[in-house]
Amino acid sequence: MNNNINITLIALNSRFIHSNLAVRYIRSYLNKKGINSNILEFSINDSFDKIIKHIYLSHSKVLAFSCYIWNWEFIMKLGPSLKKIMPDSIIVLGGPEVSYDVESTMKSNPWIDYIIFGEGEETFYHFADHLLKDKQYKNIEGLAYRSSGTVNVNNARSPIANLDEIPFPYDDFNDLENKIIYYETSRGCPFKCQYCLSSIEPGVRYFSLDRVFRDIDVFISNNVKQVKLVDRTFNCNKKRSLEIMEHILSRKGNTNFHFEISAKLIDSDFLNTVKKAPKGIFQFEIGIQSTNVNTLEAIDRNESFEEIKDNISKIVELGNCHIHLDLIAGLPYEDIKSFERSFNNVYSLKPQMLQLGFLKLLRGSKLKMDAEKHGIVYNEHPPYEVLSTKWLSYDDILDLKVIEELVEIFNNSGRFEKSLEYLMKEHYCSPFDFFKELGYFYLCNFAFDMPLKVAEHYELLYKFATQNTEVTTLFNELIKFDFFKSIGSNMPSCIIRYDHSEIKNAVNNFLKNEELIENYMPELKSMDVRQKMKYVRFEVFYVDVIGSLEEGKHIVFNIKNPMDNTENRLISFDLNEFLKLSR
Repeated sequence: MNNNINITLIALNSRFIHSNLAVRYIRSYLNKKGINSNILEFSINDSFDKIIKHIYLSHSKVLAFSCYIWNWEFIMKLGPSLKKIMPDSIIVLGGPEVSYDVESTMKSNPWIDYIIFGEGEETFYHFADHLLKDKQYKNIEGLAYRSSGTVNVNNARSPIANLDEIPFPYDDFNDLENKIIYYETSRGCPFKCQYCLSSIEPGVRYFSLDRVFRDIDVFISNNVKQVKLVDRTFNCNKKRSLEIMEHILSRKGNTNFHFEISAKLIDSDFLNTVKKAPKGIFQFEIGIQSTNVNTLEAIDRNESFEEIKDNISKIVELGNCHIHLDLIAGLPYEDIKSFERSFNNVYSLKPQMLQLGFLKLLRGSKLKMDAEKHGIVYNEHPPYEVLSTKWLSYDDILDLKVIEELVEIFNNSGRFEKSLEYLMKEHYCSPFDFFKELGYFYLCNFAFDMPLKVAEHYELLYKFATQNTEVTTLFNELIKFDFFKSIGSNMPSCIIRYDHSEIKNAVNNFLKNEELIENYMPELKSMDVRQKMKYVRFEVFYVDVIGSLEEGKHIVFNIKNPMDNTENRLISFDLNEFLKLSR
């Protein structure tokens, strides 16, 4: 079949580093059927003028937008303008943001010519095929269209039974460098969480394991940095999830795979498989959402915190995987005190990332239908975020927004690990109390009113500690170590440092000694001293910051691997021993 229409699939991602899986699926499916299409991909942070210019210059007959809560308002601005400058174009919308309230969406937006609702691959193919052949649309399931001024909404389409019919969505990775690549091995979810659209579709469908293995091999052989699986619950089928992880491990690649999993389904077999993974290969996201039993029951989430906390602790303790835990503020029966307990419970598990999110009342979700019952007040515009509930006031929401931002800066960045742990352990009753007090300090210092450099957050934390506690030598050394490990240069003047001029010659002697380099810094061998200094930073501490925290001068080297700029290694010496070595 020859394609005599120009179809452009348009993605507006929430950030530059994201990519859009849906438009790539549709392109690959159309291509399989002999219909050509192209993709234009933008970020909502791109300018309106840039986006509309590139769409116009595509000279496309069909403009198809993938619609989500993060880009809906942008698309609502683009659509009418595109109709003015491209009056003969056909505008098609698809995606979760337009798969519900289809008729009213089309009636209130006359620039929308078609909506594809539900799963899009087959429907878009039949739409394009009918357009090419100038056929009627009345029998195309999953399509809404206009006819003689009337909006017609056809019957819904059944989900694709054999997912292997959908081709692999990536033909190359040249345009995806430094971007997160999304992928799925299944569609649907066995759980029925009331805030999630996955609860609407019954059952789980799977791509065949042979297909998944072939796809994984493509990612690994192309040295893709990260693949983020959008499977709603990757480990819902235990045997299958273990086989996929074992296959990834057998390929001995460097690609990071991010999975969303259920903590309730973690068992010894799962842990034993994960234990075998080299550091950085697996990454797990676990939605806890709340530890309030009444809240979990209200949202049909059958995972009590008591059931899952030990499983999460075990996978965190393995130490070879990045663990991301989620909380949602604004759920039924959760007031500020209850949320505080949930926050402290989840923080105590020590994940690398704790995402404090806010309830979004998504179109089509059961919780949106029950919003009035629960007294949930939410923004009428995307992302439909909660403003207040029967249990949580807007003042509470504002307080939690401050805590959310500080958790991102201080916990999730990983830059303040030792200094944060010290302050919470020695001076605060709980993590929530700490972040609440720090938030008040930031507000009083107008620190949210301006963009700050990372080093300025170290200065603010030091000032906060000074005002609220006695700054001990130990805290000074811990925050100094955090800065040294994360950033290194241009340390804030508030942090007390050792006079490095006293040991400069000793460091030079050490770096000149090839035997010492072979023993302690083999990645730097065969370099001259000047070259070595490009890959080495050092700092002297008054306590053993890497080990026991006992008093005593230690010199710590931070060594960057010349072959991998993302990999650093720390070596610590007792200062007196180091001086003896360097003679």
